[in-house]
Amino acid sequence: MPRTPSKPIPTELQTPPQWLRWAPLVILALHLGLAVLYNWATPFGNNGYANTPDEGAHFQYVEYVAKEWRLPVFEGYEGVGYEAHQPPLYYFLSAVVYHLTGGSGKGVRLLSTLCSLGVVALVYLTMRRLFPERPLLALGAMAFTAFLPMHIAIGSAVGNDALTNLLFAGALYLVAVLLAEPPQIRTLLFLGAVVGLALLTKATAVLLFPISVVALSLSALRGSAGWSGALRASGLVVGIALAIGGWWFVRNALLYNDPLLQRTFVEVFAGTARAQNFLEAGMSFGEYLRLVADWTFRSFWFAYGTPRTANTGLPNFLPSSVYLGLLGWQILVLVGLVLRWRAGFSQSQRDWLWVSLLTLGLVALTFGLFIRVFFQAQGRYFYPALLPIAVFNALGWEGLIPPKWHRTAFIGLMLFWFALALGCWRYLG
Repeated sequence: MPRTPSKPIPTELQTPPQWLRWAPLVILALHLGLAVLYNWATPFGNNGYANTPDEGAHFQYVEYVAKEWRLPVFEGYEGVGYEAHQPPLYYFLSAVVYHLTGGSGKGVRLLSTLCSLGVVALVYLTMRRLFPERPLLALGAMAFTAFLPMHIAIGSAVGNDALTNLLFAGALYLVAVLLAEPPQIRTLLFLGAVVGLALLTKATAVLLFPISVVALSLSALRGSAGWSGALRASGLVVGIALAIGGWWFVRNALLYNDPLLQRTFVEVFAGTARAQNFLEAGMSFGEYLRLVADWTFRSFWFAYGTPRTANTGLPNFLPSSVYLGLLGWQILVLVGLVLRWRAGFSQSQRDWLWVSLLTLGLVALTFGLFIRVFFQAQGRYFYPALLPIAVFNALGWEGLIPPKWHRTAFIGLMLFWFALALGCWRYLG
C-alpha cells in the first residue's frame, strides 16, 4: 500500500481555480519576454561569453548544415569548428530555423527559447502530477525554473544545451507518469523516443539509460510485473532509444574509432585549461576544488561576458553579496527539504524523488570526472537535472515555512526570482 504523508496537506496551498488557470500562462509569458530581452541585449556570436557559451562555434555548425544538409567531419578547430563533434539533432532543427529567419543568428536563438519554455512547462506538469492537491507548490518550482537567470540566458543562445535540458525534463516527466500508474505501452514508447532523441542531442544523454532502467524497475516491482516485467519494459525503452540514436555511435566508431568521441575530445582540446595546470602552478587539489565549486555555484545562477572579456572567456559575476544571499537561501532550503522528507510522501512520489536524486547524482558524477581533467567550472552542466533541482527547492521551501505562511512565502519568492532575472538583464551587452 502507498505510504501517505504523516502531515495533512496545508489548506493554505489550495489556490483559487482562477489563479491556477492563469498563473502558469503568466509565468510562461514572462519567461518568454525575459528570453527575448536577453536575446536582444546580448551581442551575437561570441565564443567567450559565459551567458552564450561557444555560440560562434555552435552557429558555425548550424550554418554548415543549413548550406550542405549533411553531417560534418570533426577536425578540431579546423573545418566546421570545434563543436562539430556534437550529435546532429539540434543543428538540423536550427538549420530549419536559420532558413525561416533569413540566416539571422538571433533568430536561430529562438529555437533555444522554445526549448527553455518547454522545460518550464514540464516542471509545472511534473509537479501537478506528483502533487495534484498543491498547485502553489507547482507554481513555485515553475517560477524558479522560469526566472533562473542563467537558464534564461541558455534559452537565449545558439547551442544544444537547451534542447538537452528539454529532453531530460521530458524523460523525467514520463518517469512520473510511469510511477503513478501501471505502465502503459504508449508511455514506454514515448520514453524510448525521448531517450533516443536525447542521444542525438548531446553525449550526456547516455545517463538516461540507467535513470530509465531504475525507474522502470521501481514501477514494475511496485506492481505485479516483477523483475520479468522490468526487463521487458527496459528492453523496449532501450531498444527504441538505440533504434533512433544508436547509429550516431556506430558512425563515430567507424569514422573516428571512438563511439562517444571522448578520446578524440581530450586530444583535440589538449591545449585548453586543465586541472593539472592549476596544480603545477602551486595550487593544492583542495584549493582547485574550492575554486571550481565557487565558480560553478555562481555560474549556476548567472555569469556573463563582455567585449572586454570575450577573448579570454573569463566569466563576469554579479556582486558577491548576491551569491552569498543565494547560498544562505540554498542552505536553508536544504534544511527544509530534510524536514519535508521526514513528513512523508506517497510511494509514487518517493520513488520519483529517488529517481531524481539518482539523476542529480549522475550529473554531478560526470561533472566531477570532467573537472578532474579540464577546468570547466560552469553551472549549466547541472541543467539536465534542472527539473529535480526545482522540485527539491520547492519542497524545501514548503518544509521550511510554517503552513499558515505558505501562500505569502511562495508568492514572495516567485516575485524575488522575477526581480533577480530582470536585474541580471542590465548586465548584458
